[in-house]
Amino acid sequence: MTTWWRVHWSDCPPLSEEHAWSALWGATRSEDGSQTECRDCDGSGDLAGEPCTICGGEGWEDSVPGYSCAASPEALLAYFDRPGMEPWGETVIAFEGRQVDTGFDGEPTAVPTRVLQTWTWEEFVAAHRAGS
Repeated sequence: MTTWWRVHWSDCPPLSEEHAWSALWGATRSEDGSQTECRDCDGSGDLAGEPCTICGGEGWEDSVPGYSCAASPEALLAYFDRPGMEPWGETVIAFEGRQVDTGFDGEPTAVPTRVLQTWTWEEFVAAHRAGS
Protein backbone atom coordinates (compact mmCIF):
# COMPACT_ATOMS: atom_id res chain seq x y z
CA MET A 1 0.00 0.00 0.00
CA THR A 2 1.02 3.59 -0.63
CA THR A 3 0.92 6.38 1.94
CA TRP A 4 -1.16 9.42 1.00
CA TRP A 5 -1.79 12.80 2.64
CA ARG A 6 -4.99 14.82 2.44
CA VAL A 7 -6.86 17.70 4.00
CA HIS A 8 -10.08 16.11 5.20
CA TRP A 9 -12.61 18.92 5.33
CA SER A 10 -14.84 19.18 8.39
CA ASP A 11 -17.99 19.00 6.24
CA CYS A 12 -16.97 15.65 4.65
CA PRO A 13 -18.29 12.29 5.83
CA PRO A 14 -15.78 10.39 8.00
CA LEU A 15 -12.70 9.08 6.14
CA SER A 16 -13.52 5.54 5.03
CA GLU A 17 -13.52 3.30 2.00
CA GLU A 18 -17.29 3.71 1.78
CA HIS A 19 -17.11 7.54 1.63
CA ALA A 20 -14.03 7.79 -0.62
CA TRP A 21 -15.23 10.31 -3.20
CA SER A 22 -13.73 13.54 -4.49
CA ALA A 23 -15.96 16.52 -5.21
CA LEU A 24 -15.34 20.09 -6.28
CA TRP A 25 -14.82 22.48 -3.38
CA GLY A 26 -17.99 24.03 -2.10
CA ALA A 27 -20.25 21.53 -3.85
CA THR A 28 -23.30 20.20 -2.03
CA ARG A 29 -22.70 16.47 -1.59
CA SER A 30 -25.15 13.61 -1.41
CA GLU A 31 -25.28 11.85 1.96
CA ASP A 32 -22.67 9.27 0.97
CA GLY A 33 -20.60 11.76 -1.07
CA SER A 34 -20.85 9.78 -4.32
CA GLN A 35 -22.65 12.65 -6.07
CA THR A 36 -22.78 16.43 -5.94
CA GLU A 37 -25.60 18.79 -6.71
CA CYS A 38 -25.30 20.08 -10.27
CA ARG A 39 -23.95 23.63 -10.21
CA ASP A 40 -25.37 24.56 -13.61
CA CYS A 41 -29.02 23.98 -12.63
CA ASP A 42 -28.59 24.28 -8.83
CA GLY A 43 -29.88 20.73 -8.45
CA SER A 44 -33.23 21.39 -10.11
CA GLY A 45 -32.47 19.39 -13.26
CA ASP A 46 -33.99 22.22 -15.28
CA LEU A 47 -32.39 24.99 -17.35
CA ALA A 48 -34.79 27.46 -18.93
CA GLY A 49 -37.56 24.87 -19.14
CA GLU A 50 -35.33 22.16 -20.63
CA PRO A 51 -33.52 19.27 -18.93
CA CYS A 52 -30.05 20.35 -17.83
CA THR A 53 -27.45 19.00 -20.26
CA ILE A 54 -24.76 18.72 -17.58
CA CYS A 55 -26.64 16.41 -15.20
CA GLY A 56 -29.13 14.99 -17.69
CA GLY A 57 -32.03 16.55 -15.80
CA GLU A 58 -31.24 14.55 -12.64
CA GLY A 59 -29.90 17.48 -10.58
CA TRP A 60 -26.85 15.43 -9.49
CA GLU A 61 -23.43 14.65 -10.96
CA ASP A 62 -21.13 11.76 -10.07
CA SER A 63 -18.11 12.48 -7.88
CA VAL A 64 -14.66 11.12 -8.76
CA PRO A 65 -13.87 7.79 -7.02
CA GLY A 66 -11.31 8.08 -4.19
CA TYR A 67 -10.21 10.95 -1.98
CA SER A 68 -8.16 13.78 -3.46
CA CYS A 69 -4.74 13.47 -1.90
CA ALA A 70 -1.03 14.09 -2.30
CA ALA A 71 1.85 11.63 -2.58
CA SER A 72 3.97 13.44 0.02
CA PRO A 73 3.68 16.02 2.78
CA GLU A 74 5.66 18.42 0.58
CA ALA A 75 3.19 18.00 -2.29
CA LEU A 76 0.24 18.71 0.03
CA LEU A 77 1.96 21.83 1.39
CA ALA A 78 2.76 22.99 -2.16
CA TYR A 79 -0.86 22.49 -3.27
CA PHE A 80 -2.11 24.84 -0.55
CA ASP A 81 0.79 27.32 -0.83
CA ARG A 82 -1.30 30.04 -2.47
CA PRO A 83 -2.71 33.17 -0.85
CA GLY A 84 -6.03 32.42 0.85
CA MET A 85 -5.78 28.67 0.22
CA GLU A 86 -4.35 27.36 3.50
CA PRO A 87 -7.02 25.29 5.26
CA TRP A 88 -6.58 26.69 8.78
CA GLY A 89 -8.36 24.60 11.43
CA GLU A 90 -8.97 21.63 9.12
CA THR A 91 -7.67 18.09 9.63
CA VAL A 92 -4.80 16.52 7.71
CA ILE A 93 -4.78 12.72 7.51
CA ALA A 94 -1.95 10.43 6.45
CA PHE A 95 -3.41 7.12 5.31
CA GLU A 96 -2.47 3.93 3.51
CA GLY A 97 -4.48 3.21 0.41
CA ARG A 98 -4.55 2.56 -3.30
CA GLN A 99 -4.85 5.09 -6.11
CA VAL A 100 -8.04 4.59 -8.09
CA ASP A 101 -8.40 7.69 -10.27
CA THR A 102 -7.31 11.26 -10.93
CA GLY A 103 -9.13 14.28 -9.53
CA PHE A 104 -10.30 17.59 -10.96
CA ASP A 105 -6.87 19.27 -10.57
CA GLY A 106 -4.88 16.28 -11.84
CA GLU A 107 -4.21 15.06 -8.31
CA PRO A 108 -4.31 11.37 -7.40
CA THR A 109 -7.45 10.04 -5.78
CA ALA A 110 -7.11 7.09 -3.43
CA VAL A 111 -9.24 4.73 -1.36
CA PRO A 112 -8.01 4.37 2.24
CA THR A 113 -7.29 1.08 3.97
CA ARG A 114 -5.78 2.42 7.20
CA VAL A 115 -5.34 5.81 8.89
CA LEU A 116 -1.74 6.36 9.97
CA GLN A 117 -1.83 9.77 11.63
CA THR A 118 -3.91 12.93 11.93
CA TRP A 119 -2.96 16.55 12.57
CA THR A 120 -4.62 19.93 12.47
CA TRP A 121 -3.38 21.94 9.50
CA GLU A 122 -1.33 24.05 11.89
CA GLU A 123 0.34 20.96 13.45
CA PHE A 124 0.98 19.49 10.00
CA VAL A 125 2.64 22.70 8.77
CA ALA A 126 4.83 22.90 11.87
CA ALA A 127 5.89 19.27 11.50
CA HIS A 128 6.51 19.25 7.74
CA ARG A 129 7.40 22.68 6.41
CA ALA A 130 11.13 22.91 5.66
CA GLY A 131 12.99 25.16 8.05
CA SER A 132 10.27 25.02 10.71
